[in-house]
Amino acid sequence: MELVFLGSGGGRWTTLLQRLQTGGFRLHSRNNIHIDPGPGALVAMKKMNISPIKTDAVVVTHCHPDHYNDAEILIEAMTKGMTLKKGILAGSESTLIGIDNLGPAISAYHQQKVGKKIVMKPRESFDIGGCRVECLPTKHSDPTTVGLKFLTKDNGTIVYTSDTQYFEGISNYYKNANVIIFNVIRPRNERIAWHLCIDDVIKICKEAKPELAIIQHFGLKMIDIADNEARRAQKETGINTIAAKDEMKLKI
Repeated sequence: MELVFLGSGGGRWTTLLQRLQTGGFRLHSRNNIHIDPGPGALVAMKKMNISPIKTDAVVVTHCHPDHYNDAEILIEAMTKGMTLKKGILAGSESTLIGIDNLGPAISAYHQQKVGKKIVMKPRESFDIGGCRVECLPTKHSDPTTVGLKFLTKDNGTIVYTSDTQYFEGISNYYKNANVIIFNVIRPRNERIAWHLCIDDVIKICKEAKPELAIIQHFGLKMIDIADNEARRAQKETGINTIAAKDEMKLKI
């Protein structure tokens, strides 16, 4: 399996200023899954010589633009220009249906063109080509946000936190993961509501004990010190920790 990071940035200001790319990331294995295709996903794929047509599933964890912005164009690619009814679209309730003042973020036209549509809810699961995907609870400003646990047949278990703040018991959902991909807006203990900081990552890693931790989705305050913060986390936890880079590929 290959992890492909089409951007390592996230949050409002990194996205607006494009200090880092914000195209989300992909899992390339038996199926090619694009998770949270934010602004610039398609452009990053062009730079990396990745065909968007070779996409089997588009997964959007919640209804914020840095996570859904390029989803519709990825759906158009996945369905070969909307000529075939194929592929899987999985999205939070806000993304696909809409709740309160959020969403839906993906048009009915695009939703009805995919082969299968899944409204993701915490503690429910679905399959993508034999890979089981469990939806994990979060605590975020979009209350329907889900984290993801990919239980692959050949490459272990990969957890993606999506956007969430730390809450009691969060680490229990991440246990038995080989890899955890953390969305980390802020360094040190500089918490803001609804998001993780590096000290939260350290606490979770000590409790969940993954083999590898990857930090990404950086806000402006993380950009210049992400590598240092990854080294600090690794020193405190003993767990291999790396800071994602734009256009980084990683074999699992």
